[in-house]
Amino acid sequence: MGAHTEEGVRKPKVKHDSPKRHLVAFIGSLVLTALAFIAVAYEAVPSGFTVPFIVVLAFVQALFQLFVWMHMDQKGHEFARISIFTGLFFILAAIIVFLLWVWI
Repeated sequence: MGAHTEEGVRKPKVKHDSPKRHLVAFIGSLVLTALAFIAVAYEAVPSGFTVPFIVVLAFVQALFQLFVWMHMDQKGHEFARISIFTGLFFILAAIIVFLLWVWI
């Protein structure tokens, strides 16, 4: 008859990643940052495509941050994952609506 039981407490399942996964993600983030820098500094990407290219690189890097460093791929983070992607959907919808509103 313990007053405190841990059955009702949900704790995320923490899996211990190898340093290799973190090293690959870190190098991937550095490569994405270098690609963005090269695209602007050396004008390697056509000028009309530079901003969309950098936005795509930023989106990929944000996914790296969420799933590798913030452990959003582990069990117990479903609510945070759903909240982040729902907010992202509404933000993208608002941006598209405002862009169409201005251009049409």
